[in-house]
Amino acid sequence: MPLITLHALIQTIQRKLDVSENEARRYAEIVMELFGYDDCIIDNVLDHADRRLFYRLEAEGLLYTRRDEAILSDGTNWRIRYWVFQKNVLFEQEPKKPEPKKKAKIRRAKTKPAVKPTPAYDPNTVYSSLPDTAWTTRKTHVA
Repeated sequence: MPLITLHALIQTIQRKLDVSENEARRYAEIVMELFGYDDCIIDNVLDHADRRLFYRLEAEGLLYTRRDEAILSDGTNWRIRYWVFQKNVLFEQEPKKPEPKKKAKIRRAKTKPAVKPTPAYDPNTVYSSLPDTAWTTRKTHVA
């Protein structure tokens, strides 16, 4: 894998996050400072602002998280979260976006389909159309 430079990281962050070069430089310096020569860092070293940046970078595929569990001497589980730097993403070529296709115009007939008129509501008709058994479902039968 080629050497990771600040310039390569700036270009990737600028492309992935769609930010200015100065903002990408600030983000790249934070990433380089925190990771150093490692591929993985523990989440506990991040402050709130750094963590928000890392979530953005994770959404773009530059970072991912993994988690380990350790059992302490008193028997409780201790969860440890790590951030892993995806260095190979820096050297991937961005796929070219296809040109947007022109939408074909759909020609519709000017005549509207005939709409069947709704008959007027008459409560007497509705209830008289029910069978007699519909009215006997709640009756109690006396023997």
